[in-house]
Amino acid sequence: MLNGLMPQQSSSEIQVEFWSNPNMPYVETRRACDSRACYKAHSHPTFSIGAVDVGRSIFNSHFVGTQPIESGTLVLIPAHVEHSCNPEPDQAWSYQMMHLDMLWLQQLLHETKQDFHCNAVPQYQPKLYQSEQLYRNFSHLNRNLFEHSMSYLQKEQLLIQTLTELLFPNLHLELLAINSYAQQEFQQLLWEISTSEELLSLQDLSEQSGLSRYAIIRLFKSNLGLTPHAYQLNLKINQARKLLKQGKDIAEMSYQLGFSDQSHFQRVFKQLTGTTPKFYQKQHRRAILYKNSI
Repeated sequence: MLNGLMPQQSSSEIQVEFWSNPNMPYVETRRACDSRACYKAHSHPTFSIGAVDVGRSIFNSHFVGTQPIESGTLVLIPAHVEHSCNPEPDQAWSYQMMHLDMLWLQQLLHETKQDFHCNAVPQYQPKLYQSEQLYRNFSHLNRNLFEHSMSYLQKEQLLIQTLTELLFPNLHLELLAINSYAQQEFQQLLWEISTSEELLSLQDLSEQSGLSRYAIIRLFKSNLGLTPHAYQLNLKINQARKLLKQGKDIAEMSYQLGFSDQSHFQRVFKQLTGTTPKFYQKQHRRAILYKNSI
């Protein structure tokens, strides 16, 4: 399944392969084979599509609870929805995961006369499909994105065609219940966190909002499914993914993102992405080198 990987990579890293293209910055995808990597609860600013190829795993989200999924299951995860998906204990599984930029997806949906919200908090519930046709169409798309012989123009056309025919007709996502408690304070806290170079403590957040520390924990858990600290780490790792694609130095970047040291950053990155910053950057650097060689 995986090909062209460097011989010095560890056994945990050769289980996963990433694809991206600088000409198509609105999509990133991965495929993993016989993986035992486990993830902590996290979220993405992208719209994500996952598929189980082999084995069984457990999908868990604050917004829909815990559900077992198996080979052929397709999972739609709207932006900012907290989730984790891990193999059953002592088991391995193979899977695919695609991330689509929300602004790009929103524009594509607009072209088909569909409305789709794009805010900084979860808007929709995740949805699971057990459909052989949906799984086959998505797998065909993902397989061709990894195909070296196809130009990015061909891949872009296939992506738009498949999403329009596969995703959009099945995009019947349920809106999450509106949470009205302390929303003005909550939005202010999100802004404070997004503009801070440091990780903010509960005391910092309490002083800025006038809410008790416990009230802030409940506010984040109910709106995001994550504690304030987990949300901040998640936000930093999503920022790191962008910087790594740009070739930023890992040690310098970990300091800029507010981590205590590089080892702390590397540990959190692997907990939330299933791979190391070095391997992630190497995979995307190959895409840039390939573009410059043609």
